[in-house]
Amino acid sequence: MAKEISVLNLEGEKIGAEQIEIPDFKPNMDVIHRYVVAFLSGQRQGTSSTKTRAEVSGSGRKPWRQKGTGRARVGSIRTPIWRHGGVVFGPKPRDYRKDIPEKMKDIALRDTLRTLISNDGLVLVDIADGIKNVKTRVFANFLEKAGLSESKVLVLIDKNFADREKLIRCIRNIENISYCYAEQINPYLLLTHDKLVAQKNVFQFLKNISSSGESNV
Repeated sequence: MAKEISVLNLEGEKIGAEQIEIPDFKPNMDVIHRYVVAFLSGQRQGTSSTKTRAEVSGSGRKPWRQKGTGRARVGSIRTPIWRHGGVVFGPKPRDYRKDIPEKMKDIALRDTLRTLISNDGLVLVDIADGIKNVKTRVFANFLEKAGLSESKVLVLIDKNFADREKLIRCIRNIENISYCYAEQINPYLLLTHDKLVAQKNVFQFLKNISSSGESNV
């Protein structure tokens, strides 16, 4: 199935179109789920830490004798049932990362990108002439004219684009707009945004991802 992707300029005017072939497919939701779980696990710092009864301050001496006082028996003021005592089964620093095969990462990226394109979620922008007016309103006006001002948009930037820093300055203060370089794209970013606005220069890169081979995973 051929999909036509609109190419707009920064004024929001359609200046062309690109064709991309999307085969009939069913997204591999199991692989996508495993990728998202692994990705979010990798974002966790794993620095939470509590002290056990061996680590909290306080004497290890028995506060009072075992019998004859009328009070409950206790062996240490560091017992977990006392205030300022140790914590039972509390968190300790750990690595939450989960490894998944590179093949699964490729399948997850391919299927999420294909789904986005199939749902008309990809728009190309041609900034070949560079950015003359480095203002947030330049990109805000583009989004409004392209009908994207109410959507959560991910902007994909060509790392070799000469005016990439100017483009980032136009984008970074707009609400619900995120950006990344083409090489940083991942399934989680695609799943958490409604639309993908990509520079025309990176279209071939996206096309190669979308047309990658089928798998039995």
